[in-house]
Amino acid sequence: MKKLLSAVVVLLCLTASTSNAQIFPGYRTSNYSGVNGVIFNPANIADNRYKWDLNLISVNGFVGNDQTKLGFRDITKSSFNADSLKAILLRGDNPNFKSLVSADILGPSFMFNTKNGSAFAITTRSRVFSNASGIDGTLARAIIDAGETNGAVYPASFNSYPDSKINTTGWTELGLSFATIFTKKDSKNFLKGGASIKYLAGTTNSYLRLQNFDGTIGSGVNGTYFTNTTGNLAINSTGADFTDYTFKDFFKFSGHGVGADIGFVYEYRPASITMADTIYQDNNFANKYKLKIGLAITDIGRIRFEKDNTTSASYTANVPGEQQFLLNQFEGKSVSQYKSILDQSPYFTTTSVSEAKYNVNLPTTLQLDIDYNMGAGFYADLSGQIGLTKNNDALNQYSYNSVSLTPRYEKGIFGIAVPFNYNELTKFNAGLSLRVGPVFLGSGSIFSALVNKSKQADAHIGIRFGMPYKKKMRPDTDKDGVFDNLDACPDVAGPKMYNGCPDTDGDGIIDSLDKCPAIAGLPRYNGCPIPDSDGDSINDEEDKCPTVAGLVKYNGCPIPDRDKDGVNDEEDKCPDVAGTAKYFGCPVPDSDGDGINDEMDVCPNEAGPASSKGCPEEKVAVEITAEFKNILFDFGKATIRPESMAIIVKAVLTMNEQIPNSSLYIDGYTDSKGSVKINKSLSLKRAQAVVNALVANGIDKSRIAARGFGKDNPKCTNDTEEGRQCNRRVEVVIKNISEKKEAEGYKLKN
Repeated sequence: MKKLLSAVVVLLCLTASTSNAQIFPGYRTSNYSGVNGVIFNPANIADNRYKWDLNLISVNGFVGNDQTKLGFRDITKSSFNADSLKAILLRGDNPNFKSLVSADILGPSFMFNTKNGSAFAITTRSRVFSNASGIDGTLARAIIDAGETNGAVYPASFNSYPDSKINTTGWTELGLSFATIFTKKDSKNFLKGGASIKYLAGTTNSYLRLQNFDGTIGSGVNGTYFTNTTGNLAINSTGADFTDYTFKDFFKFSGHGVGADIGFVYEYRPASITMADTIYQDNNFANKYKLKIGLAITDIGRIRFEKDNTTSASYTANVPGEQQFLLNQFEGKSVSQYKSILDQSPYFTTTSVSEAKYNVNLPTTLQLDIDYNMGAGFYADLSGQIGLTKNNDALNQYSYNSVSLTPRYEKGIFGIAVPFNYNELTKFNAGLSLRVGPVFLGSGSIFSALVNKSKQADAHIGIRFGMPYKKKMRPDTDKDGVFDNLDACPDVAGPKMYNGCPDTDGDGIIDSLDKCPAIAGLPRYNGCPIPDSDGDSINDEEDKCPTVAGLVKYNGCPIPDRDKDGVNDEEDKCPDVAGTAKYFGCPVPDSDGDGINDEMDVCPNEAGPASSKGCPEEKVAVEITAEFKNILFDFGKATIRPESMAIIVKAVLTMNEQIPNSSLYIDGYTDSKGSVKINKSLSLKRAQAVVNALVANGIDKSRIAARGFGKDNPKCTNDTEEGRQCNRRVEVVIKNISEKKEAEGYKLKN
């Protein structure tokens, strides 16, 4: 930013060394120039202070030279009166005199802005522009005085240095302009641009050109005259005659062309100036920049005129030293009448005339402008004007370079500016410009003229009016102090720090985005607290087992169960061995160490195989045998008496529950009485009777077999009745144990 500003300031300062005074000085810097601003820089109308603006008429007049002091009366005479025009253009007393005369009339013109800040304008404008350069003061005085000496001392020499030119052009413009914004309206670095295209209708062009025109001016009884004079002279006049030039002559066209203006404006708009947070709906009514830099090229183009052979000619002059050409012949004559005078003179010989059509270049100008907003309506403007059309052709219209510093104060209906200008032609000037409502007027040299030191006289006046943008209060629907255009929740009250949206739980997440608006939470959980998925009061971010309830001491995990027996380690007396809760996490005990736990072991304190549910099989057999002692048979028979059937039922139950996988022998015995054969037969029959009874009550017949041993293997003595009773018995023998013992050499004995 500083580099850009420095570069522009340097460029503006450089223009002062070769510096034309600006049109509408002071007023041109105003932000309230409306449609008129388009003639200074087409970009000015974009993002304008006015919705629409209409110029009725605005006039700027300027006369200036580099030698002679001027007054304001010269402005009114010079533009429309041939004699006063010559007087201004040719009044210099010294060699190489330069002057500029211009009249600028901005007619009915209209501008309107669109909602997005773009703007269109239609303008009408009529202009007269006249340059004079390289004029010899002695020659000029003689022509102006028209034969009178008026105190001049003659004879006197003159020359054209080597090319003297006077060129006056009048034209009317019809322009169409468009300007737009290239950045957002609320951008800190704001840029806009614009362009105008103009139809140019030439009303007149007159010029006088002297090349190597040298000689002597003398004085006699018939007035002043040329003598001993040689050189070349060219004259031209098309369209209206400046002898009697009136407003209607602006619409008598003798030439046509196309012109253009183009411009850009950069504005630095800090938030403190743009009023982005004010109570107003928009700020189009106010100036929004702290610094504005404008760049424009104006009056690009040319007008093509057609020569009038009755008023255009080129001559070679030769007035011998002993002869005279009287100058009073030009008194009261316009340039268009010079031809008939010169054609009749023997001292001027007509030469060939150039092409019938020729171009007149407009005074193309580069406009540079820096405007600084000091605040409270005060501004300082530094601007420069660089003429781009060179003074190297008699047909070119050109501007002189200038630089201006303009402090000003301005508000909507009032403005005052004091332009200080330095330009190549008239040097330093100071002026004043006022704007009150629709009327503006001023001069760029009024203060200089008051001290009678100005070489220029200029003035401007105009009437324009428009519809300015008004202050509109911004709506605040929810009355929370945050205006709707800045309020993300315009219908619900909320603090400014949250763009007008509420935050009930104060967690920094507005309610509309907060899934838990009543409970403070975190953004990563959409405004909800850190979740506790398993409900163990330990949040998921700290819980190593977030889906299973646990304890703080175990980082949110349950009490561990290393042996996976369902009994946690804190309650498990055998944490490394799977067990059951009944035994505090330890396995079911096996008291007799037979590999069958006590709950499955029918004989938990005596070792036994699984086939007998942990009981010794021999014991089971003994228990059944003990029961079978009470089985009663009829004497000498194998029939079991009914009262003994309960013993059979109980025996079946014991065999199926305690030794379910064992094969059994039911062995029958008798005492020693009787024959061996009968006893063995009886003992077998009785054993078989028991087998049959057991099978009938649920013993698988494949498990059981009957044997009869008679009087063998007595358990008691046969000498007594008690002994014999003891030997009359039925025993149960587990088959696999019996076979094993027999294989080992044992024999079953009573």
